[in-house]
Amino acid sequence: MISEMERARHAEQRGTILQALRSDYRSRMTSVNSLRGALYLVAQTVTGDSLQFHLSLLADTGYVKIWRAEDLPGFRPDREMNMPADRIVFARLTPKGLQLIDGAIEADPSVSF
Repeated sequence: MISEMERARHAEQRGTILQALRSDYRSRMTSVNSLRGALYLVAQTVTGDSLQFHLSLLADTGYVKIWRAEDLPGFRPDREMNMPADRIVFARLTPKGLQLIDGAIEADPSVSF
């Protein structure tokens, strides 16, 4: 079981992820590497695995659309790649995510701004 402090830290990380994606909202998608760099610039250090987890959760709640390596054109499972097929490589804020940031929909306790 995670502590209340750890839960709050994860909620803050998710909020920061959404805000970083908001700044790139006009783009079709944002690379996860660029997102990590943006998080680093605002002193929000997130490990690669943690970022993958948060993006999966945010996608499941409809706040973010994600693209995994296997979703990209040219992906072939028989080729050796530097990443697993299920690795998230791009993300994009959805309109629902933008509404959450703007306060137009009910607050989500798993995301904090």
